[in-house]
Amino acid sequence: METPNQDIRLQVLICTLGGEGIRRVAAACHPQVRHVEYLVSWQLPEGDLPVPEALQRPDFRIVKSYTRGLSRNRNAAIEAASAPLCLISDDDVIYNADNLQGIIRHFDENPETDILTFRYASASEAKTYPDRPFPLDSPPKGYYASSIEIAFRRDSIARKIRFNENFGIGARFIAGEEDIFIYDALRAGLSGRYIPFDIARHDDLSTSARLYADPALITAKGAVFTHIHPASWPLRMLVHALRNIKNNNGISTFRYLKSWLNGAFSN
Repeated sequence: METPNQDIRLQVLICTLGGEGIRRVAAACHPQVRHVEYLVSWQLPEGDLPVPEALQRPDFRIVKSYTRGLSRNRNAAIEAASAPLCLISDDDVIYNADNLQGIIRHFDENPETDILTFRYASASEAKTYPDRPFPLDSPPKGYYASSIEIAFRRDSIARKIRFNENFGIGARFIAGEEDIFIYDALRAGLSGRYIPFDIARHDDLSTSARLYADPALITAKGAVFTHIHPASWPLRMLVHALRNIKNNNGISTFRYLKSWLNGAFSN
């Protein structure tokens, strides 16, 4: 077998928290892949723990911090990264060699593109995707990227962009960090493209799917939309409220609008 971490081209930036999180990373059985390294940004707010033996591999690098907040952790991973290409990941994502080699290949085929977004497969979440590539600054209606679908050229991101630490699990707003990350990158002049290629399997529900009717998620949505659509967010809020009535999501229209406005006016 060829040594997997020679001439590293892609780092998988795995963010995790505490002992339970690092055990999930160890249990995922990540494949050894040439030109690929796994960079684990491990938050330990309760104090230090030893690295599991299963992760003491030449293609794993563990960076510890004693902070909280997913976006803060993602930023720590970006700052610790050194490979030309990076993929955002979580501690419960499953890869194979073809997934990871495909990411490198697609960047080679798109040499002028700073950010590529992809697809993942899931046994628990029926997320739908467009079947054709498109630029991220003109996405089709209904498209959104999950964090674990985002890959980028490190030099492009490192100079200009970080995750907004007010958004994401453990922050003031529990979701929306990936939307703002891509928006801020495109606004800063970076280029992005969606590629209909499966890069991973993720069988746990995402935050948005798990908490779709939670007032905290709706509040986060209000804050995201005022950031991304400062002029048109009121109209978008009404459209989403009407959709909430139609879908009968278990939250009253009054509470939906109140939660959204709480986010809009506190961002």
